Amino acid sequence: MRLPEIQLDDRRFQDLVSEARTRIARSCPEWTEHNVSDPGITLIELFAWMTEMTIYRLNRVPDKLHVALLDLLGIRLDGPSAATTSLRFRLADAPSEPILIAGGDTEVGTPRTAQDESVIFQVDEDFTIPSMTPAAYVLQRVGQTPKNVGVADGEARPQGSDQLAFGTPPQVGDCLYLGFEDPLDRLIIQIDVDASQARGAGVNPEDPPLRWEVSQGDDEWLPATVLEDLTGGFNYGSGVVELELPPRSAIAPIAGQRLYWLRCRITETTASGREGATYSHAPEIYSITAVPMGARLPATHASLVEREILGSSDGTPGQIFPLRHHPILKLDASETLEVQDPDTGDWVRWEFRTDFVGSTEHDRHFTVDLVSGEVEFGPAIRETSGRWIQYGAVPPKGAILRFTKYRHGGGRDGNVTANSLSVLKSTIAGVDTVTNPDAASGGVDAEILTHARQRASMEIRSRYRAVTAEDFEFLAGEASPRVARAVCIPPRDGGPVPLHLIPRIYPADRRLHFEELVPEPELLSEVGEYLDERRLIGTKVELKPCRFRGLSVVVNLQARPLADTARVEQDVAHALYTYLNPLVGGNPTGPGAGWPFGRALNQGELYGVVHAVEGVEFVRILRLYETNLETGEQSAKPAGTHIVLEPDELIASGLHIVKATHRED
Repeated sequence: MRLPEIQLDDRRFQDLVSEARTRIARSCPEWTEHNVSDPGITLIELFAWMTEMTIYRLNRVPDKLHVALLDLLGIRLDGPSAATTSLRFRLADAPSEPILIAGGDTEVGTPRTAQDESVIFQVDEDFTIPSMTPAAYVLQRVGQTPKNVGVADGEARPQGSDQLAFGTPPQVGDCLYLGFEDPLDRLIIQIDVDASQARGAGVNPEDPPLRWEVSQGDDEWLPATVLEDLTGGFNYGSGVVELELPPRSAIAPIAGQRLYWLRCRITETTASGREGATYSHAPEIYSITAVPMGARLPATHASLVEREILGSSDGTPGQIFPLRHHPILKLDASETLEVQDPDTGDWVRWEFRTDFVGSTEHDRHFTVDLVSGEVEFGPAIRETSGRWIQYGAVPPKGAILRFTKYRHGGGRDGNVTANSLSVLKSTIAGVDTVTNPDAASGGVDAEILTHARQRASMEIRSRYRAVTAEDFEFLAGEASPRVARAVCIPPRDGGPVPLHLIPRIYPADRRLHFEELVPEPELLSEVGEYLDERRLIGTKVELKPCRFRGLSVVVNLQARPLADTARVEQDVAHALYTYLNPLVGGNPTGPGAGWPFGRALNQGELYGVVHAVEGVEFVRILRLYETNLETGEQSAKPAGTHIVLEPDELIASGLHIVKATHRED
């Protein structure tokens, strides 16, 4: 049984008024007018209202004591998590010399308005856009050895039969290669081709049977993204092809040359999966060259502060120094505290620790509260014997303290939409424009006090050890605020413990796409490292995405005579996306805690959800269809009236179709 809530004083407004009226009869019997219109009764009600407010504050005292006890136990609020995205930098012209985009120093933000401050993202790592052109041009037909065609000043001008880019007739697997001496990671490459028109049966210039790929070594290739193809897959002849290359490239030996390769290959299917398109005549390429025109780089919602002076030490234990900005993000290896020796003037790096347990008076350790931004040094604790024990070293008196660097930011504000980051905070020579092609995701606010109080009992019970399924689920949420939900399934046949994760998504009361519901490798790695320190020896944990049962709902309903059918359709669709939702679903009256794992769905529940929407008169048709969330493919037959889930399955919405009409008189 849960402990009862403590009420130090349970009197309410009406109790206080009634008590005062009773005392009137005892203390002043001549006062007989007790109606609410009497000025004295009005004063009594006023003081009763003020007293009730005082009682309310008094009853908050146990909450304050609870928070104080949590602080003594070392339970702190978790800091925010920063949203991430990628930024596409475009150059004004081909670079004549390498262009450095400095990580941390390069900041891009949203336009600042009168109502909203600019949301700042910073590039994660240094990146150099090289000044380069192709060093080799190679042709390879199916069944033949690769042929090296000469390149002069970065441009290939083939002659004779070498002008045919592919075989005669072209076959699936024919390739042309462009080799580079510098890595092709993350670059945006512009290929300039002077060629004749290719011909083929069923070849769509907007969707040709071609693939542009980048070498990964060991005969592996990763596809490049075609941003623009003015050649129409060589159907238009001469033109420009602009490609966005994958994050990794590797050297491969082709035609006796070890280079980084970009190839164009004829395939059986087009990019959209269409079959049957084939080339009958290969294009003749008269010249071909390529230059980098930008890069797509990962970025994080954060602002960097370097070499911030915190103050000077007074030589006492337990000193606290606040950082200028907060909340701050988790520190990496290069973000730490430095203390200047008063005698020599040398700067000494100190080590960040989450607590001072195990720290001695000789260990240069410090802690940082990510929410408040306070840097704290170890305390001195008096033992029962009377002697004092120092946990962690204390900077000598007069020593200057500075933080090498730290990042502040994070939170839900960083979950900006696509193409909203467009303002480069500092000019970079050669860069023309910058934007984010995809929406940012993963931003989570700092933990609130209510949540910290709820998890305190679980932390104390588990003592940071993963033993039961509940321990694994709880510690997965502790590992990162980006984990929204977790479920641990009993292992089979002595195998690893399967732990399914769902990343936090904001906003969640909408149609969630499959890519959003799959945790990123970085999140899986972060949770894995956290659990590895807390699992029992010999226990293997397998982190994986959750299993989702996609459901699409088709609704035909009759709206009330004065209701706007477009508004009703929109509200019903929103209600269905909210109810059939792994993060906020399962509650028919609005956003909830998420659809319970393994909970079955009855079709009748959806009638209640639809009828609860204002403006709905009655439902004519309501059918459920199972949907493949990854491909969007919907089953041709209705799924029935009762959907049964496996213990590790959740319901997620596919595409709901809602049609509302008025009554026909």
